[in-house]
Amino acid sequence: MSIIEYDNIDYSTIKILVIDDEPFIRKLIVRILFDIGIKNTSEADNGLKAINKIIQSRTNFDLIICDLEMPIISGLEFLKTLRKHPEVRAPETPVVILTGHSDEDNIYDAVMLGIHGFLTKPVSRNDLEAKIKMGLTGKPIDPARLRRS
Repeated sequence: MSIIEYDNIDYSTIKILVIDDEPFIRKLIVRILFDIGIKNTSEADNGLKAINKIIQSRTNFDLIICDLEMPIISGLEFLKTLRKHPEVRAPETPVVILTGHSDEDNIYDAVMLGIHGFLTKPVSRNDLEAKIKMGLTGKPIDPARLRRS
């Protein structure tokens, strides 16, 4: 998908990967995506499975929604792997991070790895849709905009 105008997003063409170890949260996000009009979704319950899905997928994902705290490979480790793995065809894929709490250090570390946004759980439809639009049309968050405590 190329850069497109903010209001002219054709959700029917978007492919999103949702990564979260909590089945309820994954299903909730997929349901919200479906309600928005995004029907081409894939799921993974940890970062390792997600990397494998990305490598094995015939087409690139347009956006990834990823939890920060997961077993096996955390969201931060997933981001590091995504950005540098030699078999990942689109390491610059926009990522929106999910967190159960606003842990400033982890969010700062994720911003340093090139995320396009972050959401605190529970996720609302309006917030999720806004972050998707920002991820698809904008640039990663500028780390200079955040202050590390």
